Amino acid sequence: MAAPTTAPRQPAPPSATRPPAGAAKLTKIYLDDKGIPQRSLTPVPVDENDRRTPHLQYQCPYLKTVNGGGKERCSTKEWLLPDDDAPFCPRHGKQLEPEKSGPSALEQTVRDALRLHGRSAAPWLGPAAAGVYDVGAHLGGLGTLETGAAVPALAAGTYVIARRTLTARALKRGRIERGQKAGRRILALKGEARRYAWYAGEAGLWLAALAGTDVFHLPGLIVAGLGMARWAFASRTWWQNAEQRRNRAAEVTVDTTQAATTPAAEAPDPDRLRALTTWATLIGCVGGPLAGTELVDFTKLPACEVNTASRTMLPNWSAKVVAKVEGSINMREPRPNLLGRIAAAFRCTYADVSFSADESDLSIGWLRVQPDNPLAETRMWTGPAATDWKAGRSIVGRFDDGAALLYQWWTKTGAVHDLISGCTGSGKSELVAQLLLASLHSNGLVIDWVGDPQGGQSYGALKDAVDWFARDKSEIKLMLLAAVKEMQRRNDELSRNNIKTWSASTAMPLLVITLDEVQSYIDDPDILALVEMLVGQARKCGIKMRLITQIPAAYNLGGSTYIKEQLKAGQTLIFRAMTDVAGRSATDGDVPVDPTMLPLVWGKNTCAAGESTAGLMFAQGLNGRDVYGRADYTGERMEKWLVDSAGDPSVNPGLFGPEAQRESGVLWGDRKERAAKLLKAGRSDADLLPGGRALELIEQASAAWDPLAADGSPVEAAPPKAPDGAKAKVLAACRELTVEHGRAEKKAVVARVKGQVAETTVTSALTDLLETGAIRRISFGVYEVPGVARAPQLPFEEATA
Repeated sequence: MAAPTTAPRQPAPPSATRPPAGAAKLTKIYLDDKGIPQRSLTPVPVDENDRRTPHLQYQCPYLKTVNGGGKERCSTKEWLLPDDDAPFCPRHGKQLEPEKSGPSALEQTVRDALRLHGRSAAPWLGPAAAGVYDVGAHLGGLGTLETGAAVPALAAGTYVIARRTLTARALKRGRIERGQKAGRRILALKGEARRYAWYAGEAGLWLAALAGTDVFHLPGLIVAGLGMARWAFASRTWWQNAEQRRNRAAEVTVDTTQAATTPAAEAPDPDRLRALTTWATLIGCVGGPLAGTELVDFTKLPACEVNTASRTMLPNWSAKVVAKVEGSINMREPRPNLLGRIAAAFRCTYADVSFSADESDLSIGWLRVQPDNPLAETRMWTGPAATDWKAGRSIVGRFDDGAALLYQWWTKTGAVHDLISGCTGSGKSELVAQLLLASLHSNGLVIDWVGDPQGGQSYGALKDAVDWFARDKSEIKLMLLAAVKEMQRRNDELSRNNIKTWSASTAMPLLVITLDEVQSYIDDPDILALVEMLVGQARKCGIKMRLITQIPAAYNLGGSTYIKEQLKAGQTLIFRAMTDVAGRSATDGDVPVDPTMLPLVWGKNTCAAGESTAGLMFAQGLNGRDVYGRADYTGERMEKWLVDSAGDPSVNPGLFGPEAQRESGVLWGDRKERAAKLLKAGRSDADLLPGGRALELIEQASAAWDPLAADGSPVEAAPPKAPDGAKAKVLAACRELTVEHGRAEKKAVVARVKGQVAETTVTSALTDLLETGAIRRISFGVYEVPGVARAPQLPFEEATA
């Protein structure tokens, strides 16, 4: 076995009375730094001038149990200089450690208090003793004569005690020599002792007067008041001397050679100092939003690099928020207006502050304050390279710390639904446009179906590039119906092939159904039922729902909390909200963010001062965080992402396969023709209000409409026209009702032609018949046919009954 390579331990020499190296001798009396003699309980090393050397006593740390209980330290000790290597104890093999000496923290506090304020408090012993004596004199029956007789003895005793005390103090300080009987300092000591004796005599007379009077009556009050005034006047000089002693600077000897080599102390960082003090006084103080916390690990962050020469850049920084008492605060607890209070304290906007809890330790929080917010710099979308289709993730932006803001298309368990909310101008349509562009370059893995009652105005050329674009409620309903049929076909195919989990492929790509402004048509019972089926069942077979609304409340989702919960189980992208209801509906209750607090424009200290904050958002769900991020921008015109330099299409989306086309039938196969016909025919007024009520309003307005052209000639109105066959049937019904009842109510006309003419077409036909004069309006919703008389055989009441 090889010998150990470590050097043998140096044993500690046995304790002896000889002085250590560097000292002349060991003695109990030595001179301190001021040359004043001091006494030690044990001998200490001194030099030739009897001054204390810097030696420290080291002792073996071994403790042994003694009889009767308790511990006893090993007796091996050694005096060593501070830079000497500590030897090892020869008996226990432990390295010697510096001996712990000195008073405890409480003792040191008491000593410091007595040193600073002891002399100032000494005069108060006089009134305290007088009060005790007065009570004792009255209880013991002592009067003025008994107390007055003791005054001479009190004065003489005070003189003797004061003389001895003052002499001992002067000897200790080296002001006089032992046995000295004459000299100026001896005379001063005697004079000071006589002064104390005089004060004691005055105090004795005062006590005698107090003993003979009652402080609760006027004579006693006068005696007590005069005595206290004399005491205050006599104590004034004492207090002045005590104050001078406290303020007297100690004599310090400076080693100029060592000072020359010591580096100068650096000034404190003003940014760090401001951050710590502001937090301590406004946020972590008692009554603050995070009371009992402090900032540690302060770190400066880089500023935004745009326009650095033409603007003022305030410091960006981050820090860790910790509880002063470990475990006393949960940083995840909801705190109303937390970010707003922090932003106000550091004079920046709500979007410039981010606060998130450490999920592994909820007593720790991470804070970033960035008045020069890096998110203010608009970053352009990098194109198809921003998506990793193997993982089903896209980089759609970045968080305020520079980390990538990820969007999830699917996971191992299926598609991931989306709920996107935000007010007008917040940037949600720009994000959807970026997602549509990404899926159009998915190499055949994603198909897009989009429903937008605004006609796709926000998407520009993208509405013609997606597989199916539905521009009204009727077409959206057909699109959702086709999605349900496709969902059932996929379920059957996966089950037939014993495939438990769907995965994206060109044969069965991800089908993304985007419903913009969903609140305007989801109240339709058919659409609501179709959406509920898709959000609950379509995820496992690769059909993804993406709903977009300004207020993500259940009442804006057809009153269905089921839809909202299914969507929030995926990912929620929250842009700026305008109302408290919208903000509360968008976020969970335990996150320290409020979408209503996001500014409309960037702050004055950012690189985009006064510009829109569009794209600023908060992400919850799979890749969400408790901080804000900003989406990348695709640009004003998106044609550059759809065609190459030669003008040929550059997109490669997924394809709706032959089996899917056969299952959908006319729903998918005729979508382009229906869209072209609808666009050519224009929008139907029947869809403006539920139940075709808009047509009734138009009909009511057209009865009194008689506009004039510029030349004064009448201008014919052009309300919706009904087919001639429908008009003939409606006119026949009106004639029959007029003969039977003397009038034709609209409800009766609709009932008479039910199954032959649609209700909305009845309204158009009545309007056309009114224009031609074939019928005449009696009142709103009641008509008659001119020239047709009512049959006389039945009264109207019986007929209507």
